[in-house]
Amino acid sequence: MSEEVQFTQAEVSTSSLPPEPLYEEKSRLVVPALLFLLTILTTMAAGFLLHVGFLSSRGEAAGDPLIRVLTHPMQLLYGLPFCFTILSILLGHEMGHYLMCRRYGIRSTLPYVIPAPPPFNPFGTFGAVIRIRSNFRDRRQLFDVGIAGPLAGFVLIIPALIVGLSNSAEFVMTDSLQDALEFGEPLLFKLAGSLFYTAGDGSHISLHPVGWAAWFGMLATGINLLPIGQLDGGHVVYALFGPRGHRIASILTFFTLVGLSFYSWPMMGYLLFALVLVFLGFRHPSVSVEPIPLDRKRIIIALLGLVIFVITFIPIPVRLIEHFGRL
Repeated sequence: MSEEVQFTQAEVSTSSLPPEPLYEEKSRLVVPALLFLLTILTTMAAGFLLHVGFLSSRGEAAGDPLIRVLTHPMQLLYGLPFCFTILSILLGHEMGHYLMCRRYGIRSTLPYVIPAPPPFNPFGTFGAVIRIRSNFRDRRQLFDVGIAGPLAGFVLIIPALIVGLSNSAEFVMTDSLQDALEFGEPLLFKLAGSLFYTAGDGSHISLHPVGWAAWFGMLATGINLLPIGQLDGGHVVYALFGPRGHRIASILTFFTLVGLSFYSWPMMGYLLFALVLVFLGFRHPSVSVEPIPLDRKRIIIALLGLVIFVITFIPIPVRLIEHFGRL
C-alpha cells in the first residue's frame, strides 16, 4: 500500500531536491527498524499460536500456549516459519514500490510494517505501508509504482501457498463447532487446494502456519488492488482512465464493499475499511503531465494485475458461523 503527498512543483527529481538534515536521515531508518523489530516479535507470537492450533486440530498434544511459553520460552521459535513468510510477502510488496520510486527518482520512505499483538490480531500485523513524498511526473510513473508492489508480493505468495498447503492436513469434522469463525477462501486458494486435497463431505483443511501467511498475503494483495482512493488499484485506475474514471471506480467500489460487509454479519467485513477510505477521501493527486497515455506493454501488465486481483480478493474474509461447513 502506498500513500502520496502532493507537492506544488511541476516536477521533482532527486537531483533538484535539497539534501535532508542528518536527523531526518536517521529517523528514516530508526522508525522503520523499530517497527520491523516489533513486528518480528508479534508475528513470531502469532506464528507460535497458529502452530499450537495446527497441532491441536490434528489431534496432537499441544497444551496451553501460555504455559508452554513460560516453561519453555524457546518454543516461540516455532513461530519463525510464519514470521519469516508473512514479513517476506509484506516487505516484498512494499519494496516493489520503493525500488520503483528509486528508479524514477521519487522520494519515499522505507517500508513501515505495522505490528499488532496477538490474540488482538491473529496474524500479528496490520500489514505494511510506504509513504511517497514527491509527486509523479506522468501516468506511466504512477502506473509502474502502483503495480510493482502487488506483482512483487504475488511472486512470493505462490511458493508460500505451495509450501503451506503441502504441509497442511485434511480431516473430517465429527462434532459441530458452535460460534466458530470461518475464513473466506480466495479463488487462488481454492484452485491450489484442489490440487493437494480431494474434499469430501465434512472435510476441512487444517492449514499450516505458512499457509496462513500466504492467506494473509492474498488478503492484503486483494485489498491493495481495489480500484479506490490511493490504494495500488486506485493508482492503476487513475493511470488508465484519468481522474474521472478513478472517481467513478472509487464510488462504485465503496458501495460494493459496504454491500459485501452485510453478508459477513456480525463481523461486518470491509465496512470499517470502507469508512476509513471515506475519511481519507477518494481524491487522487494529479500527475504533472496528464496527456501521456499508457503503452501496450503496460496495458498487458494492467490485465495481469486484474487477474491477480480476481484470484486473490476475498469477498467475505471472515464470518461467524454456527458450525463448519464443507471445504
